[in-house]
Amino acid sequence: MTIEASSCKQERMTILLTGGRAPVTLELARAFHRFGHRVIVAESVRHHLCRGSRAVESSYRVPAPNMDTESFLKALESIIVNERVDVLIPTCEEIFFVAQGLDRLRKHCKVLVSPIDLLGELHDKWRFTLLAKRHGLTVPETELIRTIEEWLSLASEERMGESLVLKPVFSRFASRVIFLDKGDSLVERRRLLTETLSSVSPKTPWVAQRRVTGAGICTYSVTYDGEVLAHTAYQNRYRVGQGSAIYFQHMEHEASYEWVRKLVKAIHFTGQIAFDFIEEQDGGLYALECNPRATSGIHLFGGDGRFVQTLLRPYEQRGVVLTPSGSQPAMIAAAMLTAGWRGVRSFRELGRWHRDFRSARDVVFDRGDIRPSVEAMLMMLDAWRTSRARGIKMTQATTLDMEWNGEEA
Repeated sequence: MTIEASSCKQERMTILLTGGRAPVTLELARAFHRFGHRVIVAESVRHHLCRGSRAVESSYRVPAPNMDTESFLKALESIIVNERVDVLIPTCEEIFFVAQGLDRLRKHCKVLVSPIDLLGELHDKWRFTLLAKRHGLTVPETELIRTIEEWLSLASEERMGESLVLKPVFSRFASRVIFLDKGDSLVERRRLLTETLSSVSPKTPWVAQRRVTGAGICTYSVTYDGEVLAHTAYQNRYRVGQGSAIYFQHMEHEASYEWVRKLVKAIHFTGQIAFDFIEEQDGGLYALECNPRATSGIHLFGGDGRFVQTLLRPYEQRGVVLTPSGSQPAMIAAAMLTAGWRGVRSFRELGRWHRDFRSARDVVFDRGDIRPSVEAMLMMLDAWRTSRARGIKMTQATTLDMEWNGEEA
């Protein structure tokens, strides 16, 4: 990968960000503001991290994307016109609803989004594996499960020697993952499958993947017309359960970069894109899934004006791959304190956790911008109330109004 500095001097632009609840959106807002741009945020929940941030000039509450998509798009269009927005950058799963209105929105401004058909293919865990294999890229052996018969067959005696990972084709945060281990008894495997039997159907299919063991590696990239412009990789050393990473430290990982480069070139992807990999001890690298949107890798670029320029003017940055080498580690401190230490199994690991915690930058708290830390607590309170009322996990509650599960426009 080639790293090359480019000028940070930029024409002042008005940027509309959606998904204001996400730490990555706050990171972007602060970065754009720091380099002289005007930031507007649109969000469908009452409390969100960007609400009240000193980096954000105006925050608009808009309809929930997956409950009233047309009203959501109309609200965005109105904001774009009235605020004279130059660039719209979605960050979370509302990107799929923005993409459904791409033609109408880009009449008014630049929109950092690929077409919905391509986003859907990448987001769907089954179709993603087919796409990767078509281009000669490595993914675990995967099968689609659509019926009760296919589901229960995973507990047959013929399949007891397989270790499998089961997950819905549309899911996030690993909130519904089921592990079947070859060491499980037949009774235990049947119990696990029977408990979730009602969630499997032709309309809500799952995938069964060979369980790959090794080091988890996440990547995040900004691409333009199939060319990688910015890229980082980091290990998911600390996580919330089996889900999202909460500590981020850049690492050079050429194999995952090459995997990403080949795929985005083959599909001519434009926008932000991220992948989860497992690297086996023998060096075998397998992509588990794709998030064709912003992810936490952004935190490793936050203070770099060249990254801001890459997002706003990608067509001017071609031929250069920006990486955050030498950047300070970043973390979601509240999650590190409440969940990040739970995987610690020895005093040595505890010492490492303590050193990592002390060396990393919190992506939410900033002495010059206190309000997002207050909003974070209010957000969690709202998510807790929703999770109790709906009988779902808190992670699921945080995305309930924006999840996209393949629904047509």
